[in-house]
Amino acid sequence: HHTSHLHTTHHHTSHLHTTHHHTSHLHTTHHHTSPLHTFTPHLHTHPHTSVPQGKRTIQTKHKLPTLNWVAIAPTQLSGTVFSSLDDEKVLQALNMSEFEDTFKMKAQTADKPEKSIKSDPTVKKATSNTLLEPNRARNVAITRKKIASSHDSIRQAITQLDLGALQLEFAELLIRLVPNEEEMKKFQQFVVERQNPKSLPVDDRFMLELSLIDRLKSRLQIMIFMGNFEDDMAVLTPQVDSVIATSKAVVSCNSLKQVLEVILALGNYMNSSKRGGVYGFKLQSLDTLADTRSPQDPSLTLMHYVAKVVRETYPQALSFAGELIYIEKASAVSLDLLAADIRTLVQGMKEATSELLATKHNKPLKEFCLQTEPKITKLEADFKVAKEVFTEVVQYFGENVKQTQPNTLFSVLHRFTAAFKKADTENLARQRLQLTKEKKTVDVLPQIYDGAIDVLITEMKNVAFRSAPNRKKTQSIVIPEGLLSCSFPKSVS
Repeated sequence: HHTSHLHTTHHHTSHLHTTHHHTSHLHTTHHHTSPLHTFTPHLHTHPHTSVPQGKRTIQTKHKLPTLNWVAIAPTQLSGTVFSSLDDEKVLQALNMSEFEDTFKMKAQTADKPEKSIKSDPTVKKATSNTLLEPNRARNVAITRKKIASSHDSIRQAITQLDLGALQLEFAELLIRLVPNEEEMKKFQQFVVERQNPKSLPVDDRFMLELSLIDRLKSRLQIMIFMGNFEDDMAVLTPQVDSVIATSKAVVSCNSLKQVLEVILALGNYMNSSKRGGVYGFKLQSLDTLADTRSPQDPSLTLMHYVAKVVRETYPQALSFAGELIYIEKASAVSLDLLAADIRTLVQGMKEATSELLATKHNKPLKEFCLQTEPKITKLEADFKVAKEVFTEVVQYFGENVKQTQPNTLFSVLHRFTAAFKKADTENLARQRLQLTKEKKTVDVLPQIYDGAIDVLITEMKNVAFRSAPNRKKTQSIVIPEGLLSCSFPKSVS
């Protein structure tokens, strides 16, 4: 389980919240179409192959957005779930007129993209002069439309590190567009030759403008760092705190120590004649308690018995689960990944400081650095403490310091506390059920007692007042069967 979700632009395998650069799912390419009912015939598979040759063309009544998905090639359909799907059947079952009414393009926004993309003679004329690969150009087009800001405003926002003018989401998209080495050579050559930028397609011009921004990648990384810093701290700080709190609680928890002692005793009692006694056990052994079942009653496990012993003999030790209140959160922490996340914050702070030295008059950046640096320094110090106290816990249980992480050790303890509480609850439920059964038996006894006593008294009177000549020598008082063997309750209500 990894819980750290830092947003970063660095490409490493840490479970940081890596900057996700989503392409827009809806892309406003429009199509002039005829009425909905005009279809072309459905294309069939080639007679000598099972590979589908194509889908029928559907003419819609309205202009609809384009879903920007990535298609699977027909040759790759075999064996996939898609090979058994019938979308035509679905279309026949749906009200597509309603669908069109829901997704049709608004009239006032339909013409502008149509004009800029399809009708602009400059773009059409310059397509052969493009400096970008086709896929790259498509990604640039999607990002450019989503940001919907002028080149000048984007350049100014990046130069000033202004997240008010350029949203964090857009900075995360733009960093994917930072020109690579090959593209930079092309743009630099273009500038050296003093060619007219208007001769380039609009997406190439957009990339050309980006290439002219000094320290483009570094500045975008700083903007992303600034925009995500508070969220990153809100994720990392509780992780560090939970490891510190849980480590200290575990080592100082006498009730847990008592429970472990009970387990060691019962385990040695069970094993000593066969395997010999032991002085301790690996923490992972706790997982086996719930798997060790009673041959007499398979519903009872060694965990049930441990809980029974603790409740009846060491009731003060029942508090151990409540003393480890942060163990669930700590059980999801990896110190290695946490260290990588903190290093990323430190690196981001260094880049921000370097940028501040290069642009001393950037007031928002200066204020950010002044507020942020002490927080990172404290986080680093707390993390050092977390490592130290956790090392004590690992040694406390006799585990391997180098190979043990909180998400392994504390996970075992978390599972154990949960299983212990469950077993204890089940034990109490069994006791209540047994008491209920006994109470039903006790409730019947007063009726037996009262009836038997009446018979006894009547018989005694008859014997006492009967004339002597009429008594039989062998006559005796008949006591109802079971009367003397009854165990009378202390109180009968």
